[in-house]
Amino acid sequence: MAKKQATKKPNRLITIKRYALAAANLYGVIKLEDFIKIFNHYEKEPLTEEEAITMLELLSSISEDLVSYKQGIFANGLFYLYRNKEFQIAKGILQALSHRPRYLPAKEEFLKFENEQYIEPMEPLLALERFIIKNELVKNGKPDEIRFDVLDFHYKILLQGEPSDYMNFFQMRGYEFKDEMQVNIFIGLIIDLHNNTRSYEHCGHTPAEVGKIME
Repeated sequence: MAKKQATKKPNRLITIKRYALAAANLYGVIKLEDFIKIFNHYEKEPLTEEEAITMLELLSSISEDLVSYKQGIFANGLFYLYRNKEFQIAKGILQALSHRPRYLPAKEEFLKFENEQYIEPMEPLLALERFIIKNELVKNGKPDEIRFDVLDFHYKILLQGEPSDYMNFFQMRGYEFKDEMQVNIFIGLIIDLHNNTRSYEHCGHTPAEVGKIME
């Protein structure tokens, strides 16, 4: 029995850490109380406020480029809560999201978001990338550079980028189109990516999923 108790604490800490990183990556910004509810939604042994705060403060102190925690608010590396301006932005986002349903997939799927590079669904992003490469929309564009552009665009959507600015994003990076048909296909692909990106403003849902929820 003593041996089990000795190994329980490290395993418990690892579990809390996994949920904390997954929540930060999927939702962007989250309240402490909501993080506790999410953990308890998936796990049998309830998470206490003391356990949660201990882990969030620890992660924030050793990985400020990945996560930050301040006054009951937890955020991923796209926000830096120790800057007052970004802290106020985070508070504003949380206030706007207070009545929106949260995306809560199966436990195994949720924990995949522990990896900050995990993107789901991936196909709309890959479809845009394939079209750019096939049609040579950027001169001398290497595959890894195009992937960087597409991922950067994906982050723009995550941060509530304006659809009216989407074409300008690519044109500023030297993307050129041969004709109107090519432009229309490209616009369709970036709109599809927008509609199928799990965004912070929709609590992890995609705009397409939100549309179905509201029907």
